[in-house]
Amino acid sequence: MPDLPLSITRLRTVRDSGRRFQNIGRTGGVMRTVPDHLSGGHRELALGRTLRAAALGGGGALKIRARDVYRTIRRRRHETLVVFLVDASDSMGEGTTSRIALAKGAVLALLRRAYLNRDRVALVTFRDQSAQVQLPPTRSRTLARQRLRRLAIGGATPFAAGLHEARRLIELERRRDPRLQVLLVILSDGEGNVARERGADPRQEVLSGAAALCHKQTSVVLFDTGSQSKDNLLPDIAKVFKVPCHLLQGDSLARLVELIEEGRGSGP
Repeated sequence: MPDLPLSITRLRTVRDSGRRFQNIGRTGGVMRTVPDHLSGGHRELALGRTLRAAALGGGGALKIRARDVYRTIRRRRHETLVVFLVDASDSMGEGTTSRIALAKGAVLALLRRAYLNRDRVALVTFRDQSAQVQLPPTRSRTLARQRLRRLAIGGATPFAAGLHEARRLIELERRRDPRLQVLLVILSDGEGNVARERGADPRQEVLSGAAALCHKQTSVVLFDTGSQSKDNLLPDIAKVFKVPCHLLQGDSLARLVELIEEGRGSGP
């Protein structure tokens, strides 16, 4: 029989189907064990399953034969990229607790969980006449704090530019990993009063930009920061994404993060 590796991974058995097992390791990844000849070259020994197979062979002293050897196959967990698309216009600084402060807090709160979920967080803002990637995809809380500290607010609401920049960022990341899961979190007053193209209708640009972001691997959580404007586009954007629109006015950071976590797995 082939030489067995010396390294042993501790596993917690979740299910035993008689022919193969599925387990959860310390990293949280789902794995299964298969006979050595079906392992496709995987070399990690499934020690518990191997010893059990050898014991079932009987014959007194425990002997591990080639047919008793099982290998562990780990199923790669695909990461999620959480993209915050945040309106940084004048209205985001209003209220007892400014909306931009809630957005900053949510970014940092989700980064604290990123090391457990293998997720990354990015921040795109739009204000005045344009949109910018303020925080490229990262798991670094230090980098996030540095970028968020310098975040400015003010000016009009170029919503269409923000949607376009978010789509550009997501498409770039998806080229690197086509199986990437994206959670897009949008916080805005929904006015969308600046067009990307000269002479274009800002409203139509926003709705077209939202439609372009619809993807089977993209979930969306939409927050209305409490605008009373009759030009609020968020109800129509919610219809495009086929998701509810949450009113953020007066909400706490804990509630904001809770709603974002609930949004995982939903999508257009």
